Amino acid sequence: MTRRRFWVYFLLFLFNMIAYTDRVNISVAGKPIADELHLSPVALGYLFSSFLWAYVLMILPGGRFIDRFGPHNVAAVATAVWSVAQALTGAAVNFATMLVTRLGLGIGEAPFAPVTYRSVGLWGPIKERGTAIAAISAGSSLGAAAGAPFVAWIISVSSWRWSFVVTGAIGLVWVVVFRALVSTPEKTGWIPEPERQRILAERDGGLEAPDHGGVGYLGLIRTPAIWGLFISQGCMVYTVYLYLSWLPNYLQTQRHMSVMGSGIYTALPFLIASLVNIIANWIGDKAMSLEAVHAGKRRYLVAICLLLTASGLLIPFVESLTAMIVLVTFAVSFANCGPATNGALTNDLLRSPADAGRALAFLVLGGNTFGLCAPIVTGYLVEATGSFNSAFIAAGALALIGAIAALTLSRGTIGEVKPAALTQPRLAGQPRAVAAARRSKPGSTACSGVTLRPAARRRRAKAWSAGLLIDSMPSSLSPA
Repeated sequence: MTRRRFWVYFLLFLFNMIAYTDRVNISVAGKPIADELHLSPVALGYLFSSFLWAYVLMILPGGRFIDRFGPHNVAAVATAVWSVAQALTGAAVNFATMLVTRLGLGIGEAPFAPVTYRSVGLWGPIKERGTAIAAISAGSSLGAAAGAPFVAWIISVSSWRWSFVVTGAIGLVWVVVFRALVSTPEKTGWIPEPERQRILAERDGGLEAPDHGGVGYLGLIRTPAIWGLFISQGCMVYTVYLYLSWLPNYLQTQRHMSVMGSGIYTALPFLIASLVNIIANWIGDKAMSLEAVHAGKRRYLVAICLLLTASGLLIPFVESLTAMIVLVTFAVSFANCGPATNGALTNDLLRSPADAGRALAFLVLGGNTFGLCAPIVTGYLVEATGSFNSAFIAAGALALIGAIAALTLSRGTIGEVKPAALTQPRLAGQPRAVAAARRSKPGSTACSGVTLRPAARRRRAKAWSAGLLIDSMPSSLSPA
């Protein structure tokens, strides 16, 4: 059996890598931008965060677009939008014009994570779902790790303006290649027919799609499972944002490392996280039967990831640099691993394909809502206490809360409409008491919330029997 669908996974891996390279560009170019445009640190901080304002606001609409137009179309349009905004950043002449381009980047990148999760749901057999999402998501970590030195090299040989033009152009090249090669499994011509049939037969694990057109966001938020996913995702992404934003500063101020040393020890856990992500989710796919997948047992792997993420609780209590790095690596690795597992779990629990984009967007919204708070909360805690100890403890405690949410809430199904109770119509000429009795059991003691006395129960039982007798009569003898 061929595995040409892996080329789709590879293009999605590049999709993730490009997205994070474009995000990290302004971080690397921040100082020369501030020098040329005469921006204060506060103004630069607003430019850094403005991307996330638009990103969070557009996540839910992006999920709706995925459901309506398909992830392959949204991926191409979104990448084109953010790549044009990225390239135009190189033409910015002041704070206002750069702010507009940063908002454009946030709008374009908003659907990228739901696109990844939904694409795997369409292209991947259910038993490779976790591994595929983890491998594709590794592009995010590698994009941040490899993108920074790439952007720095462009700036060193030309200017910060050209770094945005080049990275934007790379995204547009990806759009051309992706549009030329990828559609849906049903319409992508270069996929061999046996592989196509396997994808279509195994991607839903034998479940039949419901006949309704989806429950929408209002239907989704009434489901406990979606809140379990939202909370557990947020608790993991909080830790990711904490270490991504503050780990270099912690290493320099409390562990007295050089700037270069802090950069190396910050990159190391995130590089290891990419490998851990793939291995852990591969084990999860291999260990679970089809029945376990449909039952949502992947939530146990999410809970394990959260428990290991909570190892950051111990960082304030170790003096050894080696022990500290090991704990940071555990926390970062499993905080990066869990979101991919949660993406697969969302697909496992989903029963209405028409809601897939919205459900996955809501998951990503949970992660980024919590994640946005991490740098701010950490700053306040460090200012109030004079150290990072309380910040690490808070993140670890939040991870334990997330584990509880994953185990207790992330169960059941998402997007399933329960069938309405059927009522039996009253036959023409049949007394209302008989018709009412035929809709209940003879031993029932309540009718429409009214408690019946013993005599009434006996009359009701007789009426129920009469109803059965009428049902059993030949049609020629039944009351007209």
